[in-house]
Amino acid sequence: GGLADTLDCVVMGYYRGRGKRAAFGLGAFLVGIRRGGEFLTISKVGTGLTDSQWREMYKKCQMSNVKTQKKPKEYVVNKGLVPDTWCSPKIVVEIEADNITESPIHTAKYALRFPRLIRFRDDKSPQGATTLKEVEKLFKLQK
Repeated sequence: GGLADTLDCVVMGYYRGRGKRAAFGLGAFLVGIRRGGEFLTISKVGTGLTDSQWREMYKKCQMSNVKTQKKPKEYVVNKGLVPDTWCSPKIVVEIEADNITESPIHTAKYALRFPRLIRFRDDKSPQGATTLKEVEKLFKLQK
């Protein structure tokens, strides 16, 4: 791919799974990047996970300090991307993608093309997530 680096994204929520993924409890999850104290959507991730990673993601999202009924106030999400279940900004994941494209639907104004989970970043806080400025720099570097 054309992307020079991976992104550390915050899991903002997830979508119910269908078919085989219904057994995992989720079929895709929404991730975001940081702009100051806000989190902007940059991708839905629905591929690149092993069965055990799907189960681990669901388990992490079900923790009482993570799963929430209302959209956290620091999330900026387009109404077309609202997940089935919201997650508080606590889970950080490393995402690899082929490239970054401009996006009319994601609030970061960018989207990840062919995103896939590399690993859970339990060592990082949401404040350590990739910033919009870093994504803008990566977007320019791939040209």
